[in-house]
Amino acid sequence: MNRTVHTARTLAFGTALLGLMLSPLPIAGQSDLDTSEASDFMGVWLIAMDTELGAFNLELTIEDQDGKVAATMGSPDLGPETQSITDITKSDETLILVQEIDAQGQFVEIEMTLERDGDNLSVYLDVDGGMFAASGIGTPQGG
Repeated sequence: MNRTVHTARTLAFGTALLGLMLSPLPIAGQSDLDTSEASDFMGVWLIAMDTELGAFNLELTIEDQDGKVAATMGSPDLGPETQSITDITKSDETLILVQEIDAQGQFVEIEMTLERDGDNLSVYLDVDGGMFAASGIGTPQGG
């Protein structure tokens, strides 16, 4: 019974978190990271995520905005809205995108780690230090 309650809470939290993460914010902008440091990650990526809640897709766009890296994320599975991500850093060969959301008065940090894997991206999504995690593969879209 206790495991069932924990699983139900995790699923409810994950579903609510994904909805909040992908709801539009009025803030838009760019990071402080120079575009030249993230050239391997530029473009539009379709990320197939595998989670406790099941599979879903994210669309991640990483682009140059006045010499700095800018990113937006959305989900074709959840609607047309996109979310700007402005906390973008690089560590060795890993691009790290972090955003903080207000989940009904509690601030939750979402960190997405991207690494090149040939033509694709290996993606790891961590919510609030392991409360919810997902992994996926990003494939380039368009030309």
